[in-house]
Amino acid sequence: MTWTRWEHAVMSEPSIAETGSARLEQRRPTGVVLALADSVALVSFVAAGLRSHRIGAIAEIAVRNVVPLAATWVVVSVAVGTYRRRDLASLVITWAIAVPVALLVRTWWVGSPQGGRIVVFMAVGLAFTLLFLSIGRVIVAAFVRMRPVWRRRP
Repeated sequence: MTWTRWEHAVMSEPSIAETGSARLEQRRPTGVVLALADSVALVSFVAAGLRSHRIGAIAEIAVRNVVPLAATWVVVSVAVGTYRRRDLASLVITWAIAVPVALLVRTWWVGSPQGGRIVVFMAVGLAFTLLFLSIGRVIVAAFVRMRPVWRRRP
């Protein structure tokens, strides 16, 4: 590539000021990428819980923990538009509604914990799902920022 061709290619590209939000939009991960990251985070949360408690058959325990969480997450995220909007507010709203509902459904289905232990169960579940989701989103954001400009779609 000659200097003239390179100079033309660089100079003909729109500046950041010209593209405004379009340039920022290129740096945002797609809804599919965010949904995958959140799914991995939630399944990792369940896996960590299974590993720490070590009770019963893995398949049965995984189903009774993953199904309520996945089902409520999907319903709430669709209603909120989490992966269409792709912002922090929609993630927090989805988390604040889906996780407590899922934990209550799981408690009803399994029959435990009971009494005051439900409050501790909810607090731990909320804290750790938020931690796992945050880690997933930070990893996605890091990869989006690292992606070379020449590989980004116009």
